[in-house]
Amino acid sequence: MSNTQPALPVARRKSPERQVSKAIVKFLHMVGCSAVYSTEQGYRPQKGGTRTSPGIPDLIVFGTPELPFFFIEVKAGKGRLRPSQIEFQLECSLGGIPHLVAWDVRDVFDFMEQHGAIEGVIN
Repeated sequence: MSNTQPALPVARRKSPERQVSKAIVKFLHMVGCSAVYSTEQGYRPQKGGTRTSPGIPDLIVFGTPELPFFFIEVKAGKGRLRPSQIEFQLECSLGGIPHLVAWDVRDVFDFMEQHGAIEGVIN
């Protein structure tokens, strides 16, 4: 142990992406959709990524009759897609599966509105 860094208990900060995910899930529930987190909680020996298959988006959404199923990759701040996430997004596009990258709830609202799943205006 280094003398320059005392061993003090440190509260874990909430991930900005996790905060955005929670807001998105709350919005989805408000419009009658359900969402499942694809990520598992727990120890990860490698930095970044999840315990799921590489590239799998953060949220799996069961939506409306107009948009019954789609994926959401959540990013915060300057977050960027990893190569495995870009590959997954391409596979979704080739298969006609709706997928979006969202930095906030507005991105999800706009996506759903473009697909005819919801109507209206939010500020």
